[in-house]
Amino acid sequence: MMKRMQRVLLAALVLPGVAAVSSVKAEEAAVKAEAAVAEAAPAEKNPVARLRGRLLYKKGQIRKLEKAAAEVNEALKNKVDDLEQERRAQYVAAEPKLVELYAEQDALEEEIKRMSAAAAK
Repeated sequence: MMKRMQRVLLAALVLPGVAAVSSVKAEEAAVKAEAAVAEAAPAEKNPVARLRGRLLYKKGQIRKLEKAAAEVNEALKNKVDDLEQERRAQYVAAEPKLVELYAEQDALEEEIKRMSAAAAK
């Protein structure tokens, strides 16, 4: 009778522990499954957005190289400046509101140049 009581008490102590361990493992498996889904989601990013990002990056690279080439070659710089002025004049003729925006853009670029020069000193 005493052995039977010990077995019952032992079972009463062990069974909740076993149940708890199995529920913890089930929760861990669920967390791992959610993590796998979360990792797969960024991989399925919109391909158009990815291409736009690549395009923006390439345009930035092109601008840097164009500026470097213009700094080295004075004739190229003058030609590019003339073409830019002509381009702006044509856009302004089509849309007069661009005059203000171009002026603001030029002011911001000048301020950036001054701050960069001051920081470089």
